[in-house]
Amino acid sequence: MFDTIAGLPVHVLVVHAVVVLLPLMSVVTIAVAVRRRWRSAAPWVVLADAVVVGLSYVAKESGEVLQARLSQFTPNVAEQHGELGALLWYFALGLLVAAVLVWLTSRSARLVPVAVVVAVVTGVATLAWTYRVGESGARAVWGDTVANTKAP
Repeated sequence: MFDTIAGLPVHVLVVHAVVVLLPLMSVVTIAVAVRRRWRSAAPWVVLADAVVVGLSYVAKESGEVLQARLSQFTPNVAEQHGELGALLWYFALGLLVAAVLVWLTSRSARLVPVAVVVAVVTGVATLAWTYRVGESGARAVWGDTVANTKAP
């Protein structure tokens, strides 16, 4: 299920959506938490975050399958990326929890500051971790190839 689609690795197909949508939803979740007028959009943010959590899970599972497949030929292939990527799903899940908290507390003036802090901290952490995972993946795939070639 998480191996290939039409001969292409599922991880390669899904990971690009995660790399774009997870940072985007981090910023959107923070914005909806911080801007009072935008909190009415919180249910949609929760829905979108849930979709990204699902994509993150598929990226994690398919990455493990791809790593197992490639390790037959290259031991320890993308080991650091795999370790970092395995945790990204939890960051996405945390972002979803923060969005739900923003939604549930949007009518309680007393609890809104807590939700805002949770959303900002979780959003910034998710942005940073997504960058770290993506950068390690790019280095694992392209590091030697690009470093050892000349530009045209």
